[in-house]
Amino acid sequence: MVLLLLFIGLLARDEAALRTAFEKEIKAKDAAKRAEAVKKLAGSKEEKSIELLVKSLKDPAVEVRKAAAETLEGSTDGAGHAIKPLGEILVDKKADLALRTACAKALSKARYKSEAFPHFYQTISSIEPEERQFFKFGAEVTGILDVYVGKSFGATKTTAERWSEWWTDNQKALKEEDEKKHKEWKEKKE
Repeated sequence: MVLLLLFIGLLARDEAALRTAFEKEIKAKDAAKRAEAVKKLAGSKEEKSIELLVKSLKDPAVEVRKAAAETLEGSTDGAGHAIKPLGEILVDKKADLALRTACAKALSKARYKSEAFPHFYQTISSIEPEERQFFKFGAEVTGILDVYVGKSFGATKTTAERWSEWWTDNQKALKEEDEKKHKEWKEKKE
């Protein structure tokens, strides 16, 4: 037990050291160097680290934002700080499609499904018939959502409607489940 506590202490110290290095390296003018700085926070579990990654989702360079989303996918965002910023990018039709896909993948790791689902739904339901450039992307996001929720309605013209019905039937239960998870997270922090 003592060894486990020492190991956890070392991990926490290491994450703090990574944050310190990140805060220096994220100031680089070269976007590739900033993206590398972001990737160093891979596997983060502490809120301070998650918050730095969330800030990196607003970097002017798409490669840095994409690196932040990919890094968040492999991190533990117990408080759910990244859900809204990832969701905002996911639904933004003007954002880079690879970045939007990375955000969908990161959102699929969110522990609070009632907070993440609306972003997925808005993304797939807002694709208009004349927006053929988004069809493949919409199918990919639908596939990610299928795995995340454990339910599939395929990728057809009626998919968004079926997901809407599913949300109506499951929204209350998911919100209650998320409230419990938030409470557990807060108690765990204290």
